[in-house]
Amino acid sequence: MIELEGLSKTYADGTVALQGVSLTLDQGMFGLLGPNGAGKTTFLSILVLALEPSSGRRVYDGLDAARAPLRGAIRKRIGFLPQDYKPIPHLTGEEYLLHCARLRRVDISRNRVRELLAGVGLADAARRAAGTYSGGMQRRLGIAQAILHSPRLLVVDEPTAGLDPEERIRFRGLISEVSESTAVLLSTHIVEDVEATCPRLAVIGRGRLLYDGTPTEILRRAAGRLWRVPSGIPLPDGALEVSCRADRQGDVERIVFSEIPVGQPREVGLEEAYAAFLAQQGLRADQSARLEEAA
Repeated sequence: MIELEGLSKTYADGTVALQGVSLTLDQGMFGLLGPNGAGKTTFLSILVLALEPSSGRRVYDGLDAARAPLRGAIRKRIGFLPQDYKPIPHLTGEEYLLHCARLRRVDISRNRVRELLAGVGLADAARRAAGTYSGGMQRRLGIAQAILHSPRLLVVDEPTAGLDPEERIRFRGLISEVSESTAVLLSTHIVEDVEATCPRLAVIGRGRLLYDGTPTEILRRAAGRLWRVPSGIPLPDGALEVSCRADRQGDVERIVFSEIPVGQPREVGLEEAYAAFLAQQGLRADQSARLEEAA
């Protein structure tokens, strides 16, 4: 179990990026959502020991990260796939994993490497240069490098950004399989990925933990309170615009959160429920700031 207690971070220029975040992580999938500038990157950096918090406590399977001699053992328990991950392009998939194993001082055979590549759907590309892999293939190779040392915690940051729908579905299935034996934290802006994989999620905004619970509870809070409202119609006091969407006729309609009816009822999905939750906090979901085609 990973225990995070009261994590805060203030940078040298006075920017307060994180304020008193406390979470526990155990085996299974855990989603992390939050708008740009919420503090997610700072939180992930602290979680994987790449950044020291200004205050707070981190304990990994009973090992306290405040004790410097234990950090090497803690890092061996963590796998990380960063958002800007790129493999070494001239190495084959097989060579790259063997290189990563040597850097981590993990004793691993070529047969085990081939098993890992097969497990992420790259058996046929094991001897191809990683630089020739598609974006989805590179992300899957990134998962292989992150789990080759059998970590207790896997952290993945925006793993499906830029992937086509088929690759996104494949990738979600892969990390769900990993979560059967490992704690997996999925940080993303793509709410659909969280909805499809995570029985628990957290929302960070303005550096604070705003929510820690189930997607079902976020949905419940918005149920019966979302409405389709055409553009130009004034909203009553207390109504909050969640997003704007273009319908099939090219007209713009708003999705509005309101305790009283203000338009046509809107079926609630996690993306809209999450955006409504942020709107109530005075924030706006990044993805709802765009005009999107209504489903």
